Amino acid sequence: MPIMAPPTITSAHTASSADDGTFMSVPVLKNQFHEDTSLKRVIDLFLPPEVTHKIAPDLGRFGDEVLSQKVFDWVSDTERNMPYVRGSGRDAFGRRKDELVTSQGWKELQSMGLKVGIVATAYENEYAEYSRVVQFVKYHLWTGSCANVTCPSAMQDGAASLLKRHIDDEDIDITAKLVFRGAYQRLTAREEGAWTSGQWMTERVGGSDVSGTETLATFAPIKNSGEFTSRQIDGSPLGPWVLNGFKWFSSATDSQMTIATAQTPTGLSAFYVPIRRTTLSGSSELNGIRISRLKSKLGTKGLPTAELELKGARAFLVGKEGNGIRELSTMLNITRVHNSVTTMGLLGRGLAVARAFAGIREMPGKGKRRTLRDIPLHIKTLADITLTYRSNMLFTFFTVYCLGLSDQKSSTATSQTCPASERLRPQTLEDLQLLLRLLTPALKALTAKAAINGLQECIEALGGVGYLENEESQAVNVARLYRDANVLSIWEGTTNVLGTDFIKILKSRNGNKTFDALDRWVRYALLLETTSTEKEKAAESAIMERLKWFRRNVGGSEIDDLLVRSRSMMEAFASIIVGTLMIIDARQDGEQSVSAELLRRFLGSSHLFDAEKEDWKTQTSWNSRIVFDEDPGADLAPKL
Repeated sequence: MPIMAPPTITSAHTASSADDGTFMSVPVLKNQFHEDTSLKRVIDLFLPPEVTHKIAPDLGRFGDEVLSQKVFDWVSDTERNMPYVRGSGRDAFGRRKDELVTSQGWKELQSMGLKVGIVATAYENEYAEYSRVVQFVKYHLWTGSCANVTCPSAMQDGAASLLKRHIDDEDIDITAKLVFRGAYQRLTAREEGAWTSGQWMTERVGGSDVSGTETLATFAPIKNSGEFTSRQIDGSPLGPWVLNGFKWFSSATDSQMTIATAQTPTGLSAFYVPIRRTTLSGSSELNGIRISRLKSKLGTKGLPTAELELKGARAFLVGKEGNGIRELSTMLNITRVHNSVTTMGLLGRGLAVARAFAGIREMPGKGKRRTLRDIPLHIKTLADITLTYRSNMLFTFFTVYCLGLSDQKSSTATSQTCPASERLRPQTLEDLQLLLRLLTPALKALTAKAAINGLQECIEALGGVGYLENEESQAVNVARLYRDANVLSIWEGTTNVLGTDFIKILKSRNGNKTFDALDRWVRYALLLETTSTEKEKAAESAIMERLKWFRRNVGGSEIDDLLVRSRSMMEAFASIIVGTLMIIDARQDGEQSVSAELLRRFLGSSHLFDAEKEDWKTQTSWNSRIVFDEDPGADLAPKL
């Protein structure tokens, strides 16, 4: 075999170096409030035009601010300077101190979230039943830039909702009522001094199962001896109950209060626990709380998560003794929705980075300049992620919409109306509560999985750059988003725990009522429309058949059989809800719209309908339109 001579290097070729040669442009993220089509769709679907018009200027400004260098510098500081306990918990002379130190970036981000009303918006109630949608649209924009300060926000929201229920209880004494009212006002405030909250339930024995809680609560009122008595840092009394035990996962250790579980002689109960108390010297210390150690985690690096020993922690009982599970369910409905909005915020940001990257990543070769957006397989991958994102955004914000209705304790309109959302409104308050109870576990389980898988694809879409911790270009650091997303399938219940909860709801004494409520909702949403096209009617029929199958399957199966299949049963339920939502969404645009094409693809991927196959060129044109909002031409109508 002849030896080939090495290629001749001509003067036209120049060797690259660390500072010379080809450099790729940095992807530039656009304001998601203006650029994210899926976010705009849920706004149009669930908010009246009058509300959208009013909030648009603020959200437009906020959408720019969360992408500012200032905010990303805070994120980098939070990631770089992780929480720690100064002196391993003791001062120079060995006295216990337990001084938790968090980064300046964490403090700045937390302050920013409080000031813009990430939680307060829901309780100011300016937009009545739409207040939750307004709150979570802003939350969605915030998620990718907040370094997980939304974790204490979620628990802050859950605690506020719980305390609000008890402020006017006739069964509690005046002291507890005043303490709860003061805490509620601080939890729902925007100004300096607003509070966040922890949520301390998990223990070594049970994980997500709180029934085995080993923390004990003893009723031991403080006796007035005339000597110094510790109080909360706001001057309120500390509480007549004393908690002793060990909490295994305690996030938001830097909050001002927490809701904790403990056993009383009557059973598992919920308690309001102040984090700090005053001392004789005029300073403050932890309220019978010792930081055993901080957790070392895969993600959520800036969030202080600790193992805590409660040793004489003073507290107030929330609700009745032995009623802890019921009290916790109030919080879980809130925090699980937060969890789901977070998943969609992270996925939406990751997808935005992948779209921006596809437009600037040039492919080597001769001839016409090509980028990743010109590669059909790459754009098909992004289109698949977009379908996942769009369908789960509809699922998430429908649940948010229902939560907003529930806050008003009414299923009837109390302010402006939105034609599309009116069709999706459960018809009675009982139907609303039954549906919301079923929606939240399924939503939390499925959106978390969707986001984790979708963000992995977004990392891969950036190639090696996606795998890097891009601290110097924090805006495109999809690896950080992916790390943080992985906790979302665990926190507030793993997928299997949520699946078990879901099946138990369906097989409970309210199971048939829940199915009746679901049936009424689907029929009202779909079958009262007299102008449906043949394609819409076929889609509607497929949803109704799936609903009938779902009810027969649950009714005809033993609970143990259903528990083993709980994941697939949640997916079947979600296909009914999301399919209905996508039909309503597509009706706003007509048969040749992106929403109609996404509906066709969703029905096919959910095995609801055998969609007609398209040739690769037609499919590629639709993929570009789905990902980049490009118009492929009027001849590309979706085919059911």
